[in-house]
Amino acid sequence: MYLTDEEKSMLNGDHGEIKQRCMQFLVDYGEVAGAEHLIDLDGNVDLHPPYGNWLGDYDVSYEEVVELAEIGEKFKVPTFANKAVNPGMIVDGWEKIDLEPFTNPEFRMKQEEMMKPYMKMGMVPILSCNYYLVSSYTPTVGQHCAWVESSAIPWGNAVLGARTNFDGCFQTAYLGKVPAYDMHLDENRKATVLVEYMDELKTDMDYDLFGWAVGEMVGLEVPALIGVGKPTTSQLVKMNTSLNTGGQVRMYHVPGLTPEAPTLEAAFSGNYQRKIQLGRDDLRKIYDKMNYASNDQVDFVYLGCPHYNIEEILKVARLVDGKKLKATMWITTNPSSYKVAKDMGLIEIIEKAGGNVLSGTCPGILGKLPPSTVMATDAAKQNYYINGIYQDLHVWYGTTEDCVESAIKGVWQGEWK
Repeated sequence: MYLTDEEKSMLNGDHGEIKQRCMQFLVDYGEVAGAEHLIDLDGNVDLHPPYGNWLGDYDVSYEEVVELAEIGEKFKVPTFANKAVNPGMIVDGWEKIDLEPFTNPEFRMKQEEMMKPYMKMGMVPILSCNYYLVSSYTPTVGQHCAWVESSAIPWGNAVLGARTNFDGCFQTAYLGKVPAYDMHLDENRKATVLVEYMDELKTDMDYDLFGWAVGEMVGLEVPALIGVGKPTTSQLVKMNTSLNTGGQVRMYHVPGLTPEAPTLEAAFSGNYQRKIQLGRDDLRKIYDKMNYASNDQVDFVYLGCPHYNIEEILKVARLVDGKKLKATMWITTNPSSYKVAKDMGLIEIIEKAGGNVLSGTCPGILGKLPPSTVMATDAAKQNYYINGIYQDLHVWYGTTEDCVESAIKGVWQGEWK
C-alpha cells in the first residue's frame, strides 16, 4: 500500500505507540480489502462506544483512551456515538423495567463514566443506530466517512451521496483516515443491475420486504431501483436496513433521489449488466419466511429496529391510547426522540397502557430479553438477528398495527394482506 511520509512516520512509531497501532490496523485491513492507499476523511465517523474497536489485536483499551483524553488528544473528524456495546446501556426508561445488570444504578453510573473520555476527545453521544436522522450534522455529496450500522451505510451512500464503507471505529476517528476501497471509489458505485418493482409499494412493511427481496437477489451488486414510488423517511430507513441485511447492498440508485443518479442512464454510466423484475408474490415469499412461529400466544412485542423516529412513536401511542396490554412491549428509540416523545406525553400514554419506551439500545445489543418464548416484531432485520441470538425464541413478523394488536390481545392474528 502506498503511504505518505506522515503515514509512514506513524507506522514507524514516531507519533507514539497508540497511533502506530491504529495505523497498522488501517494498513493491514486496507491490504486485505485491496486498497492501494488511504483517504483523509472529510466527512464524519460513527462508532460504537465505549470500546469502538473491531479486532482484538489492534484494540485501543479504555485505559489508553483515558490517557489520550487527559493529555488533550482529539478525534480528527466529527465523531458520533452509535449504541453502546459490550456492555450495552439503556439511556432512558431503564427505571421501568427489571433487567439486570442494565437497571442497576451502580452499573449505569459506571457506564456513564466510561463515556466521558470519549466525549472529552470529541465524541457526540447520540447513542443511536439512526444517528444520521438526529445528529444535526450530516456529510455532503462526495465527502468520505467511516460509518457503521446496516441502515446507515446505504443512507450515507445512496441518499446523501457521501462515501462510506462499514468501518466506523476508534482507529478511523482518531487518525481521520480509511482504506480507499469499495464505496470510496467511483468505479464501484455505478449500478450494474436494474431492479423494477411491477406492483405498488404502499406500506412500511412493503418497503421492508422489498428491501429484503432485492438484497437476497443482488447480494453485493449495486442496483438501480425503479417503481419504488415516493417512500417516507420511515419507509426509506426500512428499505435501506433490509437491503443491507437480506443482502449486502451498501449503495443503490433511485433516479431523482440518489445525488449521483439524476437519470437512469447516469446511474449505470454504461455499466448495465442485467434486469430483475419483482412483484407482490416475491414480497409474500419473504413475509412467509419471516413468520416461523408455531405458537400464537405472544408474550413479548419488540418495535424500534432501527430506532423508532418520533412519528413512529406517535403512531404506537395512538394505537395503545386507552388500552391495556397483555404482552410485554418494548419500543426502542434514540435519546433525542425520547425527550421529544416525553414532552409530547407519548411516553406516558404508552406506559399507562403497560408498554415501555427505552432509548439508546436494543435487545440485540443487550443480549437479554424480558422472560418470553414468543415474540412479535415489525422489523425484518430484528427478526433475522434475534433468532441467531435467542435460538429458542419463536418470532412473528408483521405490520406495526399487527404487532401492537398482538400486545393488546396476547395473541398473534396478523396475516398477509
